Parts: sequence; structure tokens; C-alpha cells
Amino acid sequence: MSELNGKVAIVTGAGRNIGRAIALALAGAGASVAVVVRSNKTEADAVVKEIAAKGGKALALLADISDAKAVLVMADAVLKQFGRIDILVNNAALRREKSIEDMSYAEWREVMDVTLDGAFHCVKACLPALKKNGGAIINIGGLSAHIGSKHRAHVTAAKLGLVGFTRGLAHDLADDKITVNCV
Repeated sequence: MSELNGKVAIVTGAGRNIGRAIALALAGAGASVAVVVRSNKTEADAVVKEIAAKGGKALALLADISDAKAVLVMADAVLKQFGRIDILVNNAALRREKSIEDMSYAEWREVMDVTLDGAFHCVKACLPALKKNGGAIINIGGLSAHIGSKHRAHVTAAKLGLVGFTRGLAHDLADDKITVNCV
């Protein structure tokens, strides 16, 4: 029996790179996985096929996590398909490069909207389901949050905000048996 049999995980930004690896690892441990991407359904479908080929269960979903309504639709689709949500992995992020001199406020907000506000929307949408059985929220941080990075002031600020969000949630949700960590 696998460690996560019967559990359901949502992974944002799961079409490639770290998100894909997380989705595959969760499925390998027995979880059913919602593979969430913003726009590239082909990537999400490929991850779902990989999971299915190994005997796992997965669902590909398109959702712009900067849009609260789209995130509610995503969470409802996961509940409809799998009946529960136990794990939320907030991996989706934008890692744009631009000097602060050349950066517009719209470019600043785009990174914040996905990386930080998107995590907020996902937590809000999944929280009622997570509270039913306890669970876990894992926010994917980045080294740049702690050391900075040239031409990534917006990314650094968003990722450091995610650290603070994680710490606050860990205290707020502990009584509901929901663990919250930033990796």
C-alpha cells in the first residue's frame, strides 16, 4: 500500500519542470493528482498520461490562478472528480527578468498576481475541503526570496511574500490539522 492512497492532490504549474516532478511523485506515492496549468493543456495531458501509464489517477485542468473565479471552478472540478482535496501544492509562478528601471507596474502585478495572489486564491478555494480531513499546503518558494536576484525584484518580492503567507497560514490552520510549509 502506498503512503498517499486515497488522498487527492492539486499541483499548480504542473505541466513541466518542478511542478511536473511533484505531480509524478505524488501520484507515485498513491495520490490522485489534479495537474493544473494556466494555458498549455497539451503539457497537462502529457503529465496525466504519464501518471495513468503507471497506474495512477490524474486530471488535467486549465486554470489561471490569478483569477479567483477560475480557481473556484478548478477546486469544484477536483471535488467532482475525486470527492476530496488533501494536498495543495502552490507551485505556479512567473520568473520574469526585467530591471526595475524598465519594469512597468503591470509587469510587477503580473508576477504578484500569479505567484502570491494565486496561492491565496488556491488556499481560499481549497480550504473548505482541506478542513474536512486535515491535509497539507505546500508553497514552492525559491532561493531568490532570501538572497535576491538581478532583474528579478518582482520575483524576489513575490517569493518572500509567499514565505510570510506560509508562516501565517501555518499558525492559522494548525488547529484544523492542516500543515503548511514552504519548500
